Amino acid sequence: MRTKLTLFFILALLLLLSLPVEAKHIFMAGRDITVEKGEDVENVVVVGGQATINGLVEQNIIVVGGSAVLTNNAVIRGNVIVVGGIVAKGSGSLVFGDITEVNSATLADSINSAMRGELEGWSLILNVISLCFFAIILIIALIMALLTPRALDAVVGAIQTNKIKSFFWGFLATLMIVPFFMLLAISVIGILLIPLAFTALLLAAIIGFTASGSLLGNLIITKIFRGYQRSIVKETLVGLCLLWLLGWIPFYIGMLIKALAITFGLGGVVLALTGRKTSQQKIQSQTVE
Repeated sequence: MRTKLTLFFILALLLLLSLPVEAKHIFMAGRDITVEKGEDVENVVVVGGQATINGLVEQNIIVVGGSAVLTNNAVIRGNVIVVGGIVAKGSGSLVFGDITEVNSATLADSINSAMRGELEGWSLILNVISLCFFAIILIIALIMALLTPRALDAVVGAIQTNKIKSFFWGFLATLMIVPFFMLLAISVIGILLIPLAFTALLLAAIIGFTASGSLLGNLIITKIFRGYQRSIVKETLVGLCLLWLLGWIPFYIGMLIKALAITFGLGGVVLALTGRKTSQQKIQSQTVE
């Protein structure tokens, strides 16, 4: 199930980003949508609303935080994925792909399956936990993009202009984590500082990961849409979603992609902080002169 969900989400997102504007795709957040009888659309993606299908969907339907209603006239040539709701399917509706529901009922079944030692149950539970962590990171990232866009943009700029240095400093910072905490643990004051240091490290990792996502989002959007007016919020949202989806690629490739994003991000944070201190020192020296 995990592989199927990954492929479905990646496919739908790439289709929405890359296909021509003339092709009719529906993306709605916070509202219900209806595909009327005789209407033909490519993909339907709804977040926080209900999708009612009374016509033809050529590819996939994805609903998050709502339900999908397939009337007797509905024809879906792809897959139907509903997270946090149900699929109400009329007897005359046709779905050529798979129907996937993730809700309280399926979670209960997964828990029972996991208690019996079945891997399928654990797979869904771990996917939901991963989704919750991603939601928390996404909320923090969007707050940063809205409240402190300059700070986030400084880290993005540091990564973009100094890719090799960003990777080097990020890799070095990663290697120094264990020795640093071991040094703190050998003294009473250091032990007291461990929670503060861990919080700072976690915050730096989130900021760096967010900056890497924003950079990826900018790269994808500017390649696809001409005349795009930059928005760090949009870039962060698109980039983090892509990183999360890419992180599901099997054979450790997804884990490697996330690790690289965090490494570059940590290096970008280090470069942004050192660059800011250098500029402040220059200003102070010029003021003294």
